[in-house]
Amino acid sequence: MFGLLKDKLKSFIGGLTKRGEEKPAEPQPMAEEKPAVVAPKEEAVEEAILREAVAEIKEEPKHEPQKAVEAPKETVHHFIPVPEVRHERKPASEPKFELREEPKKEIAPKLGIFSRVRSMLSNSVTISGAEAEPMLDELRVSLLESDVSFDTAEFLVEDLRKRLVGKAVPKNALSESIRAEVRASLLDLFSAKPFDLAGRAAAKKPFVVLFIGPNGSGKTTTIAKISRYLSERGLSSVISASDTFRAAAIQQSEEHGRRLGVRVIKHDYGADPSAVAFDAITHARAQNIDVVLIDTAGRQETNYNLLREMEKINRVVKPDLKIFVGESIAGHALVEQVLKFKEAVGLDGVILTKLDCDAKGGSALSLAYEAKIPILFLGTGQEYANLVAFDSEDLVSRIIAA
Repeated sequence: MFGLLKDKLKSFIGGLTKRGEEKPAEPQPMAEEKPAVVAPKEEAVEEAILREAVAEIKEEPKHEPQKAVEAPKETVHHFIPVPEVRHERKPASEPKFELREEPKKEIAPKLGIFSRVRSMLSNSVTISGAEAEPMLDELRVSLLESDVSFDTAEFLVEDLRKRLVGKAVPKNALSESIRAEVRASLLDLFSAKPFDLAGRAAAKKPFVVLFIGPNGSGKTTTIAKISRYLSERGLSSVISASDTFRAAAIQQSEEHGRRLGVRVIKHDYGADPSAVAFDAITHARAQNIDVVLIDTAGRQETNYNLLREMEKINRVVKPDLKIFVGESIAGHALVEQVLKFKEAVGLDGVILTKLDCDAKGGSALSLAYEAKIPILFLGTGQEYANLVAFDSEDLVSRIIAA
């Protein structure tokens, strides 16, 4: 997980580190004077080629020397264009090859002469704006490729520009210093801090949690994982099979309940989801059960009628927590889904599923920055134990790990 995003940030840190390490290099500024030698005018190249052609014709023993000398005169002015000579003689193509290669060095400009001199006289390195700008531009593109939203990518790039440009960094800890700034910038995205679900649930009985999200996001399996999580912390639970739009969903909840030893409250297929949830809460009060976990039908944020139905369940049940369950692999769509559900019913937390399938890893960053909702758990597999409490510091450490 986070493979692509990790590689992109590692490349960014390595690029800046490499620039900084070039500062104390041996003072050979003459290397920068190459453009004057390697980029001759087109006329100079032609003259060199023509002189070579004339010299060769002079050496030829064929026929009268007079004709051999006269031919180049016409060729010099009229008949020997550069492409023909280059086609007949391989050396003619070499200057062209060098001229095309030289601009590649400009893609990653080296540190200026003044920066090098200052670094030789000091124990620190200072990154200038002109030196950092190409790397920041590359980072912006890399973040977008890693499923980080545009607004989030812009925030990170601007924040890193403020943190890195003009900063004096010790030479002997250049990489560590840059890595620390990148880490701090990523952590600033997670302004909404996660809370202890078990701790909140223990404060009230029964504690009601409503789970919502799009189709196929893994809500029913996630609810089973949460039930096991609460059980390991001494809290009992009951599952409300309120996804009455799918008969298979009711059967799935029953199977999870059987495996975990948890009671599942259900009605027939097509029943009112709010009625099922109400009965589950009534059962929890009667049996002194700590937590009610309410499953709901998957719905897209663009389906107006299903969102209105979700508002009805919210009014009837009055849950203590509303948790959105979404796929980390949904990319930019994940943020749109969360914002729409937040607007419709309000959200208290998010659980990201299928993180083991997410090779890019940018969705969590975008969600944290744009939705300002705490991420509570990460689903990392199909087993009940594959539920990890979210820790922003641990996640960022894994992303920027060397």
